Order: sequence, then structure tokens, then C-alpha cells
Amino acid sequence: MPSLIRPSAALAQHLPLAPADWRSVKQIDDRALIILKEGKDDDGRAAPIAFRETANTRQLAGQMRRINKFLHSADIEATGQNTGLSLGKDGQVIAPYRRSLRRIFNNANWQHGGRLAGGFWMGMERVQRFERIRIDGERIADVDYRQLFPRLAYVRAGQPQPEGDDLYDVAGDGSGRDGWKRLMNAMLFADGRLRNWPEGTLQHFPSGTRLRDAIELLAKHHAPIADLFGTGLGFQLMRIESDMLIGIITHLASIGVAALPLHDAVLVAESKADVAADAMQAAFSMGTGSSCAIVSIEFFQR
Repeated sequence: MPSLIRPSAALAQHLPLAPADWRSVKQIDDRALIILKEGKDDDGRAAPIAFRETANTRQLAGQMRRINKFLHSADIEATGQNTGLSLGKDGQVIAPYRRSLRRIFNNANWQHGGRLAGGFWMGMERVQRFERIRIDGERIADVDYRQLFPRLAYVRAGQPQPEGDDLYDVAGDGSGRDGWKRLMNAMLFADGRLRNWPEGTLQHFPSGTRLRDAIELLAKHHAPIADLFGTGLGFQLMRIESDMLIGIITHLASIGVAALPLHDAVLVAESKADVAADAMQAAFSMGTGSSCAIVSIEFFQR
């Protein structure tokens, strides 16, 4: 909007002559550090709803405020900013000052969801993150839990983890793994029996595969937790996941390690990868009473 204030020559004495860059911009925390959403409608949308402030909501918001304060002061950059603005897959500008996080809970239930959102790195493609993000001047490492939801489901059922390193390898030879992963997670989140293939799943199965047959095979392969499929447990597992991530990045911040959360993973400077992996193993053990977590570290492929 046009301003009613007209600058005079004296104003130049108080302004830098060099053009500003992204470091001149700071993001102020959104007032809504925690968001409670209702269940999704038929179009897959979920609207935020008002909630009454309690000791619990104040604690949740306080956690986010402290995390954001640390991230705002951390040395985090995205290379290539001088070549112009670029957009992430979420349609938002990839700008390093966008590091103010918020936490989103689902189904009008504080025990459902709680994942973190809002960081500029969350909208970047995987390859982009490795190529462009720098923390403390270093390239990043991606430290994540492997098959977290099914492992949490086995813990919830009080069952020992099955043999093998990959719980999504239902066929036993790695074939169709991405399809089995999508199907299994969809069944953990579903409230009732699945009636249609989850989006992007059928293409990973042989032509002519029926959903009913795939579900029966998956339930047989994971018989110890088959009773949990179709119960909507996934949202509770997501709350456990997000609580662990909050604890991990809070702990790492306390020892001066900047960690960017990404669902069930954190992005840290390469030299801090082992420290982050140890923190994630400890968080899983403390949160579940089990030591069955598998944590992997991925570095930039030079």
C-alpha cells in the first residue's frame, strides 16, 4: 500500500546502502504454535478448531517456543539463494528464515498426531536438501528411524519384533516394497477395513492383484499385530513419533546441536550424525521401553 510517510535525505543516514538479503529478514513465531484439527472430510481436508487453553496446551506451546528460539539463532543456510527465489513442493518459498515450527494434532484429539510443520526444509525435494542445506557450514546428514510405525505397533501389541531388518519386505525378496509400505501404513491408520487401494499403491503390485488378497497376505505376514489393522492406531503412533522428535531436538539443542525435524527423522550437520543417532536410539528406548529401534544415517552422495 502507498505510504503516507515521505522519506527525506536524512533517512539515508540510518539505512544501509547495500541491498538486503534473506539474513535481513526474521520470522516471528506464529501465534498458533499448536493447532488442533478436526477429522478429515470427504475431500480429505481438516479444518482447525478452537480449543480451551490448559496447563497441557501451555506446556506444548512452550516446547515449541523454546525449540523455535534455538532454531532462529542457529547457523542454517540454503545455498543458491543469490540466484533467485525457488519454491518447494508445498508451494512455499525456500527461505532459510522460515524455521518457525508449529505442531499439528488431528481428529480433535491431543493424543492423535502432533507432527511438526512450517520449516522451509520440509517442502524441499530430498535431493535438494542434501545439495543446498548447510548447518554450521557443513553438508547435512539425514538420520531417521527405519519402519518406525510397524515397530511401534509391535511394541504396542507386546510382541517381539520379527526377524529381518525390513518389516516392509513382505515378499521376502524386496519386490513391491513401496507398495507394501503404503498398504501397511494405510491399514494402521484406517478406521475399519480398507475398501479401496491407497493412492499410489496398486502400481507397485503385479497386474491383477486384488486388494483383498494383498490385505490377507499382509495380515498373515504380520499376524502378531493383525488385530491392530483397521483400528485407527496410526494417529496414536504418530503422537508417540512426534513426542520422540520433540525430545530429540530439545536434547540436541541443549548440547548445541541444531537438528531440523522431518517426520521420523532429523537433519543435522554431517559431523553430528552419530550424536543424533545415539539420541534417537535413547529416545525410542525411553519412550517405549524397548531397544528394537533401527536408526540409519544417510550422507550426501558425492
